[in-house]
Amino acid sequence: MGIFDRVTEKIQQTKSDIRPKFLSVSEEELKKLLIQGESLVSTITQAVATSAKTLILTNMRIIVYDHGILSSSFKDYYFRDMKDARFDTSVLSGGTITIHADKGNNAGTVLVTDLPLQESKHFYSQLQEIERNWWEKKRELELEEKRAAAGGTNISMATPHNPNSQTPISGEDVEGKLIKLKGLFDKGLIDESEYKQQKSQLLTQL
Repeated sequence: MGIFDRVTEKIQQTKSDIRPKFLSVSEEELKKLLIQGESLVSTITQAVATSAKTLILTNMRIIVYDHGILSSSFKDYYFRDMKDARFDTSVLSGGTITIHADKGNNAGTVLVTDLPLQESKHFYSQLQEIERNWWEKKRELELEEKRAAAGGTNISMATPHNPNSQTPISGEDVEGKLIKLKGLFDKGLIDESEYKQQKSQLLTQL
């Protein structure tokens, strides 16, 4: 560890030592925030003496849990909605993680400073790994959408046809698409309203 890291870590440790115990989040509290299919990966809390933020990393999202003396609140940022996340360091503010989300209920930018330096480096490396996995899932979703769009309507120009007639879709084709759609929903790539809407559209084709 270099001189910069040692000085920064000492400053953050001093801040952590004077932080009241109530600013720490218990494992029981964390579990209450998780949804079905979600698992806890890592947590990190600001090294501050008053109101503190805890970053909670799961396999699906980053939760920013803000807990103070009288109240607490949280905002979540799903990886499917995130544009990117950045990590910076400085002597006074330790580790800083910035999250950019271009979609979702909390679209925008959130910046969390005063994170313990070594812990924040490890936290960010875990975040990056999950982020890469989600980029792969996003590409998979885009491919699925393109395939669905390409296979939606087939019109033959070789012979006349009745414009009011539709090419029947077999039950097996619809069943296969429903299975794929459910898989996307289970992975968190589409939300419940999108799932129900697309499912309804597929069922009308039977």
